[in-house]
Amino acid sequence: MKKYQAIVTGICAGAFCIGAAHAESKFYVGADAGGALTSDPKVKEFLGPVSTGSKISLDPGVRVGFIGGYRLTDWFSIEGETGVIGNNVKSITDASIDGDATLSNVPFLLNARFSLPHGKCPVTPYIGGGAGGSATVLAFDRHIDINGERLRGSDADVVFAYQAFGGLRYALNDHMGVGLEYHYFATTGATWTADGVGSPNKIGISGVQSHAITASFDYRF
Repeated sequence: MKKYQAIVTGICAGAFCIGAAHAESKFYVGADAGGALTSDPKVKEFLGPVSTGSKISLDPGVRVGFIGGYRLTDWFSIEGETGVIGNNVKSITDASIDGDATLSNVPFLLNARFSLPHGKCPVTPYIGGGAGGSATVLAFDRHIDINGERLRGSDADVVFAYQAFGGLRYALNDHMGVGLEYHYFATTGATWTADGVGSPNKIGISGVQSHAITASFDYRF
């Protein structure tokens, strides 16, 4: 009888350990989506000199983000992030745009996240920040006329990028949560080289700054 009880106890203990190991997994993934307001970048050059105060005027756009991270403690996590922040181009000083034009950023960032869990309350506030790079993409679906030249197509330049964020997470259960987030995202200036035109053939703009409010979802393994 004692031997049987010992076997049962061992099985139960093993099952508990497996369940606890699964519950204590620190990995998580998540996504967020929402609207983004991006500042109008200054135009430094566009196939030659530009007028003083030249800029790219942007419409309100969208942000979509994806993260994967690891919780080192209950209050501190590290994570990688990518996604896209895109805005339609309303106008460019002294240029004529035929069709749609977009200015987008595809970031790849390393973030640090600080949470403030408190007891069994399902709502957890958090803040964080990150740095890395971003592919800044300027695209024209038809063409643009400026400085006596006509351009079409798209090009990308990889620049330095950083961000700060904060929000509130509501735990649906032990694994899933939803939230509301604010993101501030900024880059350094970008430069592109135009093909099929004479010299000068450079396009240069200042860095961009974006403010986004998004809804988020995450899953903890």
